Amino acid sequence: MRNTDSQVDAIEPAAGNNPPPLPPQTPKAIPGILKSVQRRNRRRGRIKLPGWMLRSVELCLQGKTLLFVTLPAWCRKNRQQVVTLSASLIAHLILAILMGLWILPPDSGGMFFDLIATRVPTFDEETEAIEIEEVVQPEKIRDLDVNSNLKQMLSDLNDGDTSKEMNDVLDRDFELELEPTDAEMEEVFRTGEFGGRSTAGKTAALKKYGGTADSEKAVSLGLEWLKSIQQENGSWNFQDQGPGAQAGSFRKTEVGATSLALLCFLGAGHTHAADGPYQQVVEQGLAYIGSQAEIVQGSADLRGDSEGISGMYVQGLATICISEAHAMDRHNKDLKKLTEMAVGFIEKAQHPFSGGWRYSPRSDDRDTSVTGWQIMALQSAKAGRIRVSSKSLRLAKDFLRDAQTDPSGAFYTYDPDKPRGVTRTMTAVGLLCRMYLGWQHDNPALKQGVDYLSKKGPDRNDIYYNYYATQVLRHWGGPEWKKWNQRLREQLVSTQIKTGPAAGSWRVTDPHGRTAGQIYQTALSLLTLEVYYRHLPIYRQLSSNKSTAAAE
Repeated sequence: MRNTDSQVDAIEPAAGNNPPPLPPQTPKAIPGILKSVQRRNRRRGRIKLPGWMLRSVELCLQGKTLLFVTLPAWCRKNRQQVVTLSASLIAHLILAILMGLWILPPDSGGMFFDLIATRVPTFDEETEAIEIEEVVQPEKIRDLDVNSNLKQMLSDLNDGDTSKEMNDVLDRDFELELEPTDAEMEEVFRTGEFGGRSTAGKTAALKKYGGTADSEKAVSLGLEWLKSIQQENGSWNFQDQGPGAQAGSFRKTEVGATSLALLCFLGAGHTHAADGPYQQVVEQGLAYIGSQAEIVQGSADLRGDSEGISGMYVQGLATICISEAHAMDRHNKDLKKLTEMAVGFIEKAQHPFSGGWRYSPRSDDRDTSVTGWQIMALQSAKAGRIRVSSKSLRLAKDFLRDAQTDPSGAFYTYDPDKPRGVTRTMTAVGLLCRMYLGWQHDNPALKQGVDYLSKKGPDRNDIYYNYYATQVLRHWGGPEWKKWNQRLREQLVSTQIKTGPAAGSWRVTDPHGRTAGQIYQTALSLLTLEVYYRHLPIYRQLSSNKSTAAAE
């Protein structure tokens, strides 16, 4: 109970009265508070204020008189001049603003975006300049709702089998004897770019484009390993990859690791909106990415606390991830909004003149590797009917023209501003971008580039090169694809770990895999084995041997 001053004074008897003595009472307040009340009752001697304080008070009084007495009287006396001066000042100010807007270049608004979005990358001693393995961990969208009750958009093709029945490596044997008819494949194409991810579409695409029971079992085993190392908060971590697996040197790029892992589940047709063994895995992973987004000028920065040079790699990977999730659940408004904002960030991060991307937004440098991931992200968004700036795509084509090492565009280099000759990996990236940006199957440069990759063949160690080149050859089709697929498919199936705690993963062999470890190697290997159905071929190749562009 708190004692007041009056209660304390009541303890002293009034002068002239002799009331009977009161029995001793124990104060209900704690002693410290009682003492503080008594101290406030003590009289203190007057303190003489210093001279500087008196002068300050005098100045304040003079200022008050000036502001509230002298100045208003002057304004009343000269109100005509005051009105004239005020009107003139406002008119000149408006004129100056209009002239400034007219003189400034149209893209100057991006300077403000640079100030708040560009981060200074931090380099660890073990970080090396790579061509892809980084990823993200940004900052805050709390309202991502991925608990949709809708089935995946291709459910009308399902024959009654669930994704679990299609992918369960323990309870089901795969039977892929008969190749689907052209009519069956046309039905798959009719649903769009992701038509191969439904149960019926996956079965048809596997048979049509060279998948086997062994390759699909390898995918299922790999997904089980990824599921086993998912963190409680829905993320994956390059440092914590479970027993028997090689961890990466990255410590803070959870959104990047999460995006790589989720792409494998989404590529196999598992979504947050469809029943199956991985529905909760995908749902929690998407919710984690959404919770880490940082909103910058109405766009979603998905880079997060990225390490080294990983920032824009992370943005591209995470945007592909949420774009694919939205494309398979277009009625989910939260995913649509997040995808639109992530695409907006990529568009703003593009250099406004050179058309390329680099490690940070609007960097004066540019390279084919980072640019390739951004173009793939924009293409994934378009597949889900998200609007993408035509100017951004036009600038991306300008960049590819700068990056090509020959007049026709068959070969590409890493840095167009510091060309070091043709590289097979960048040629694969450049050709895949060209395919998605409109090159037709009869383009002579495309044929020349495909022949170059076909002669090089798959690499035993470089999974990044294999990942991109496989997509190029897959879209191209024909004998080049059959030869490539047979070699790489058997290579991946035979090198997958089959026993022990890391069963389902792949050992790190890629020269750039040290920073992201076994998750990186395994994710790109799985995505390569999902190539039969993950994206339908851009150029349809049916038994009639007619090649036409796939419907959007």
